[in-house]
Order: sequence, then C-alpha cells, then structure tokens
Amino acid sequence: MLKPEKQMGLVSVIMPVYNAEKTVEKSVQSVLSQSYANLELILVDDGSQDNSLQICRDFEKRDGRVRVIAQQNAGPANARNAALALVRGEFLMFADSDDLLVPDACQMLVDVIGECDLAIAHYFFDFSNIRSDRGLLSGTRELTEGEFLTALVKRPGAFYYSALWNKLYRTDLVRSMGLQFDPFLTWGEDFAFNMQYYASTQHGVSLLETPVYHYVKNPGSTSIRTLIHVVHSCRIKWRLYQHFKALYMKKGLYQRYRGAIHRYIWNVTLAD
Repeated sequence: MLKPEKQMGLVSVIMPVYNAEKTVEKSVQSVLSQSYANLELILVDDGSQDNSLQICRDFEKRDGRVRVIAQQNAGPANARNAALALVRGEFLMFADSDDLLVPDACQMLVDVIGECDLAIAHYFFDFSNIRSDRGLLSGTRELTEGEFLTALVKRPGAFYYSALWNKLYRTDLVRSMGLQFDPFLTWGEDFAFNMQYYASTQHGVSLLETPVYHYVKNPGSTSIRTLIHVVHSCRIKWRLYQHFKALYMKKGLYQRYRGAIHRYIWNVTLAD
C-alpha cells in the first residue's frame, strides 16, 4: 500500500500522434477522464497531414493538463524523445493515439507500484468485435528482479513485456539512466527501451492482473514492414538482441539463460 503522501504523485502520459484524426479524440478523452486526475498529457504531433494537430490544440485550450508539441515527421521514437524532455511527473506512462486507457488505469497502476521500479498490467486485445484479456503473469503481486527476469526470458517478444502502454515507469529512473528511444529502430523501439529500463531496475516489479489498456487492432492494419525491408529488419533484430543480451549480462544471468537469449533472434512479437 502506498504512503498517503505518494498517492497523488503526478503521472505524465506521452502520446505520439500521426494522421490520427479519426481516433485521437477518443484516445485523449480516455486519458483526461481518468479517475486519477493528477496527470499531464503530452501530445506530440509528428507532422500529421490531416486534422490531428488542430484536435490536439483544441484539447490544449480546454484542459490545462494538456501540452502539445508539433514537429516535422520524424517517427515515433523522436516524438517520444521530444516529450521525455518535458515530462514533470514522478511517474511515466505511454499511450497510442488509436487505443484507449480504461477509466481507472492510472489509479490502479499508482496504487500497485509500491516501492517497485515498475508496474506491469494485463491489457485488452480488441480485434474487430472480439475482446480478450491478455497477460502472461497472473496475480496482483510483487516479483523480485530474479523472478521477473526468469519469466521474461521465456517470452521476451510478447506485447506484455515489450509494449509501453501497459506499464508505469519511474521518471527519475529514466532520466538517471539517460534513456531515450532509438530513431534507427523503425519497429521494436519499445522493446529496446524496455530492455534498457529493466536493466536499470533494482527494486523489483509489481504485477497487476486487472487490464488497464485497450490495444485496438484493426483488421486491415497488419504491418508487413519486416518483410519488405529484409536487410534493415535484420539489422534491427540484431540491435534488439544486443539490448536483450545486455540486460542479462548486467544482471549476471547471461550464462544461466544463454540458450533462451540466443533464441530471441528467431522470435516474433506476440500479442500476449
């Protein structure tokens, strides 16, 4: 249970926006309508060519918790980095402009993090008219570093571990380690960020079995970018592997899990 003075720590939510005029309003509303009101939302318009920026500006005018950054198109990594430079919160969350937070997401994550360096929660996978509860670890409880890394090595590419949006981070830890998103990674930048964050943790991980986020997958949105640019994708996968390996090297667990770590090269990202 959190101490009373920490219950209202400011939560900074970062949301990159690119050509999302059809979805961004609902996404923003899902953040601003949180039961946990002590938050700020940093919207980064990444050179949208539709009405996304104006929608973001309208929210900024109506709600003092919203700040908008407008930049030329530079990709989600650069968009998140621009926001990281401005965050003021004790805690940090990420959301995408076509997804939704559940109404009590911030409150539940702040309540559960305790003295841990990270809170990680289940999420909803919404595909067409089907909704499923996704999450690899059961129970609302705390794990030691060793317990978490033992679980992680089994399914590192799963969204549960690699995505940004089902987690609550500590801003001071991000800043003390100088963590940023790598613009070279046209995919997998979230995985790389998380592996580096996991490597910097010292006080365990708190689990929340209740879903906090709706990951909305549209039937026509499946990406085949990894098949189109094969050489670049291989380079990306190698860089991600290096981050994964570095995590276990730093924690002194590489030799124990060497085989599983090497298998990551052939793993794919899974919605689990």
